[in-house]
Amino acid sequence: MRPAHLLTALLPALLLAPGASAAPVSVPTDRGTLSLPAPARRVVALEYSFVDTLLALGVRPVGAALGTQGGDRGAPPYLRPKVGGIPHTGSRGQPSLEAMAAARPDLILADALVHKDSAAGFGRLAPTAVFPSRRADLDELNNQTLQIGRLVGREAAARQLLADQKTLIAKARAFAKKNAPTFVAGVVTPTSFTVHTQGSFAGSFLEAVGRRNAVPVRDGQTQFETSLEGLVALNPQTLVLFTAPDEKPVTDTWAKNPLWQKLSAVKRGRVYTFDRDDWTRGRGPTALKLMTAQAIESRFLQDAAPARGYQYQP
Repeated sequence: MRPAHLLTALLPALLLAPGASAAPVSVPTDRGTLSLPAPARRVVALEYSFVDTLLALGVRPVGAALGTQGGDRGAPPYLRPKVGGIPHTGSRGQPSLEAMAAARPDLILADALVHKDSAAGFGRLAPTAVFPSRRADLDELNNQTLQIGRLVGREAAARQLLADQKTLIAKARAFAKKNAPTFVAGVVTPTSFTVHTQGSFAGSFLEAVGRRNAVPVRDGQTQFETSLEGLVALNPQTLVLFTAPDEKPVTDTWAKNPLWQKLSAVKRGRVYTFDRDDWTRGRGPTALKLMTAQAIESRFLQDAAPARGYQYQP
């Protein structure tokens, strides 16, 4: 083969990311098997976990739901330095078909819950992989890392991410106090307290690193709202709050109620607080590294009094 013809033959492979495969790919998704003739190179990501995963795999999205339409809070703090220059395709709850089309994607990553009514329309723009990101647990999200890695021709990189995470979690478990009391974890906004059960991402992660979640999935719901009275009924020995620094959580009001003082976690001084944007909205490989470090730094794993910066102070 003449040199010019050889270069022409190799060009499609050279255009792929380093380490990527050029073979056809098929992966299971929430809506059946998705097959692509070759790994995707232009991906639009409509959830932060997908953005996190793509970046961790070395793939930069051509569009992402990073906007604040509909009251969304934009990218979690840990992701913001990494997403500069990525075109916005609306917000997670209000994606823009026009912006998505302008990105000329050959793959769209959508959420099974948020985009259940709109994913079919996305399919008219590009092949769409639907995964249950918003309501997935740790194992499900790790499986998505693998499937996304396959879709973009980076399966080996995905497997390495998961191996590194397994090693990191094993190291974190060494800090966990044996026979520590169970915990209750919840996202706290100015108007609500949403319990994150054993089947939620954050709830299952905290179990993976060595503590026991007191709350199982309830009536098929991995997350559910509760009142102060409901929290008192659970009476957690350890309480983990996911709050936002720019909001006044409803627990600040609850703390003035005598019922709050009856909580075992309050009496023990074992109420921890973490940034809910980083802990419950990122849900990707990079977020997990941050969460693992903070689970140790906060002294939550050790069942010790919260370290400075992780103390809840109403």
